[in-house]
Amino acid sequence: MELLLHEGVTYPRFANALKKTFLEAAQSVLETNSARVNDSSISVLSGVHRKDVREWRVAGRPRPQAKIAGAVMEVFTRWASDPDYCDEQGRPRILDRAGGPGSFEALAASVSNDVHPHTVLQELTRLGVVRRTQGETDGNADKVALCADAFVPKEGSAEMLQLFADNAGDHVSAAAHNLMGGRPPMLEQSVFADSLTPESVAALSALARHIWSGAFREFARKATALDRQNQRQPGADRRVRFGMYYYHGPNDKQ
Repeated sequence: MELLLHEGVTYPRFANALKKTFLEAAQSVLETNSARVNDSSISVLSGVHRKDVREWRVAGRPRPQAKIAGAVMEVFTRWASDPDYCDEQGRPRILDRAGGPGSFEALAASVSNDVHPHTVLQELTRLGVVRRTQGETDGNADKVALCADAFVPKEGSAEMLQLFADNAGDHVSAAAHNLMGGRPPMLEQSVFADSLTPESVAALSALARHIWSGAFREFARKATALDRQNQRQPGADRRVRFGMYYYHGPNDKQ
């Protein structure tokens, strides 16, 4: 709630957004169960007045977000983990901005044909995770380099809020799947420790980041390889999200 207030979201705005979420969820449940989808069935399941259901259905669902956001995230992930774009130590290489195989242009084109590589580069630069540079052996070469270890957009940006929504949404969905007895259960676990000093908290924070760095690279490499392998195969319509979080704060039990 504090985040909503910080972002200027009042209760009426929150309630209106929540109403739309209930309607979308109700329609999804009805479709999943092959039930009849109409104003009445959505109203009964969601508890939202039939008049509001009608207005929502007439207005239509919001248009899907621009494809650029997904392309930008995938380019970053592949660049940070794909052996074709990393050095022998597994670190992202500095890439030629344009050119053939191994260039940023080729990387962006391999991810999406719908978003121009220049547009992807502009967005990554705007978000502060990529910078233009010059090669060590060719001072005139147009190069680009990753300047961030993780895709963390600037504080308060729309991209950061979207990343928060995506991560929190899928985390809650995994927990809800388990609470509803879904099979097989999804991975959703954590480790908790209290009575720690600030120095211990800092040490554990560093350890968590170190573990995530290795897990991210290993998982991203495998996911990238399978994505290439599964392209244009029937049934390749699933998605996954693998993440990790670390939180510290005062011990409320003391």
